[in-house]
Amino acid sequence: MKILYGITKSNFGGAQRYVFELAVEMKKQEHNVAVLCGGAGVLVDKLRDAGLRVIRVDKMQRDISVGKEFLSFFDTLRVLRIERPDIFHINSSKMGGLGGLAGRLAGIKKIIFTAHGWAFNEPRPVWQKILIKFFTWITILLAHKTICVSEKTKKDVVKWPFIKNKLVVIHNGINVQDYVISSAIPLADDEHPQVGTVAELHKVKGLDVLLEAWAKFRKNHSGILNILGSGEEKQNLENMAKNLNISDSVRFVNFIVPRKQYKTFLAKFDIFVLPSRSEAMPYTILEAGAIGMPVIATSVGGIPEIIENGMNGILIPSENSEILFSSLILLAEDKDLRKRLGANLKLSIQENFSLKKMVSDTFSIYQ
Repeated sequence: MKILYGITKSNFGGAQRYVFELAVEMKKQEHNVAVLCGGAGVLVDKLRDAGLRVIRVDKMQRDISVGKEFLSFFDTLRVLRIERPDIFHINSSKMGGLGGLAGRLAGIKKIIFTAHGWAFNEPRPVWQKILIKFFTWITILLAHKTICVSEKTKKDVVKWPFIKNKLVVIHNGINVQDYVISSAIPLADDEHPQVGTVAELHKVKGLDVLLEAWAKFRKNHSGILNILGSGEEKQNLENMAKNLNISDSVRFVNFIVPRKQYKTFLAKFDIFVLPSRSEAMPYTILEAGAIGMPVIATSVGGIPEIIENGMNGILIPSENSEILFSSLILLAEDKDLRKRLGANLKLSIQENFSLKKMVSDTFSIYQ
């Protein structure tokens, strides 16, 4: 089978990781696999290191530019007419819309779109949300099938006209064995707890709320908050930490390390926090849980499909620094609770969110 994956940007966020892992697994099954993407970021390097063919559309970018959209569309159409894939699996809103239309015009027999979350769920003006919903609907119509990475993702659109039968839920998955931690890796002591998060530094991730909660936590507790990632909000967040007088206890790490080293960073945390305003099915919670780490996360998107409050983690409302603060206090002061929640989450991820299941369920849609 000839499979072409498409994605807008070539950084290495959740959607890019999804494309990378599917492409690698399909190549292992001896399918003819290539990836179409914009830019020349980490995704491109990782794909080439894995022996996968990359086709770049240099004008493809996240920001809106009518001229570049026009050129990107015709570049994508040209690639499809040359490649003639059996499957065109598109990801992200820009590639989803342009790629879906190009795929239909090129006569591709099966166009699959994966929804990694909906931009209309992010904090935006009402008029933008209406416009985004319209183009999202068109994208789903253009695809033959749309994979929703959570039940909530599906629920958000399932009542829209003409698309109900196009939607299928396939959760993101990871290989838990990749996160087995050696006992030699040092963990933080109870007197100086390490709290961490991994995220693109954008407003939707709610890191400003985390800093507000951390400022309250630090009034009576020691510890370090580690924020791993990069993005447009970095300077604003650093300024906020300075204004809250917590800069000495907040570490911003521009997080680009080999995947094999990633787990050693996570393993040094005592508590993982994801305070997002909007999510679909975040890999970071799956990774933290696979290590056995207790997680505090907002009850948005597909997160409640991973976390059952009080059983394998703590769910909190978004935009609420006070409840986040009290949850940090609870876990920081109760080592046994941290261990129980972490162990339960690890077991849940092993059973319900495996990479093998994600790959198998996705391939069944290709056939």
